[in-house]
Amino acid sequence: MNHQRTEQEANRGSERAMERIILQSDNGTRLEFTGRVFSETSFYDEESGSLTRMRLFLTDEGSQVYSIVVADGGRKQRRHYSVKPEGELCMMSDGLQTLAVPTEMLFASVFGLCGLDPARADDLRTTFAETLRLAIA
Repeated sequence: MNHQRTEQEANRGSERAMERIILQSDNGTRLEFTGRVFSETSFYDEESGSLTRMRLFLTDEGSQVYSIVVADGGRKQRRHYSVKPEGELCMMSDGLQTLAVPTEMLFASVFGLCGLDPARADDLRTTFAETLRLAIA
């Protein structure tokens, strides 16, 4: 059941129209792009009293933008990161600095951090690539 719900949510995200989006970050940068929300979630941390909202955007240029807003009472923290594949590299930026990481190294790091079986890496890469292709289409 959860798998079916995830597919429906992904399909809803791909049906949304592209729009002009402006994100402000606490590091002083402003990110403007044309895109749409692909996925979003919010959660409340009772210990800290903070509400966190995370959104993943797909842009019309084929990159992804990750936005994080954390609010606790009167304070709000805003960050955004863009990720764009360029050949064998992934270019990641917070608006001030850009980091070029080999795509294979990025996948290996994510799989390791998530505790995923490296033997299934090819299956997961294929699934990930297909999901992004469908989302961008």
